[in-house]
Amino acid sequence: MTRMVENFSEEDIETVEYLILLILGKAGGRVSVLHLQKMFFLLWRFHPVVRQLVQFVPHFKGPYSQDLQDIIKNPTYVIDCWTYVPPRRGSKVDKIAGGYVEITPNGWRVYRLLVEGLTEKAKKDKDALRILSAVDLIVPLYSKLEWDELLFLIYTDETNKDFSTRSELSKEVLARAESIVNRLVRKGVITEEMKETLLERAKRSKWITSDNFPSKDPIIINVPGST
Repeated sequence: MTRMVENFSEEDIETVEYLILLILGKAGGRVSVLHLQKMFFLLWRFHPVVRQLVQFVPHFKGPYSQDLQDIIKNPTYVIDCWTYVPPRRGSKVDKIAGGYVEITPNGWRVYRLLVEGLTEKAKKDKDALRILSAVDLIVPLYSKLEWDELLFLIYTDETNKDFSTRSELSKEVLARAESIVNRLVRKGVITEEMKETLLERAKRSKWITSDNFPSKDPIIINVPGST
């Protein structure tokens, strides 16, 4: 796929790198690329300013950003703050995870300065406050999920419908819906009372397993502007 970050400014790319570090630090210093992609997507959906920074498209693992992938593997501005660890050969989970991102000692130092600076800025800047609030809400919850739990919640949310139509993993994930939902209850992600609602939601998610799409190549969706 063509590298798309060339369409964005250097300032945008630098901001994305700092957001990656913010998510990584909040997640405890190590996350899979799959988790990082999906948590950034949720942040992208939550915050209109973030929607101007990268492009997300439907992909075989759900919402995906090539911009983000390029930056994860080759940061330009936030240097020596994380390392990319490729998937282990022969590991299905690692292959799905897409490898891992691990914070470095220097990354922890920069992360602490970043949080300190954003916290101070958030006292007067609503965008900074919304970013911190979104990261605090999204990352602790989603970073602790197994890959199938994460994809289950992404796929079955109808607001993500346009980004979940091309997944090669959807049938496998939906086939174990009851097991996944039971695990989510045990982890405290959802309550027992929410269980049946979530299972019904999975049954209605027919867009995910549709075989009617013309190809497996990602397609571009127009990014909405800031509101």
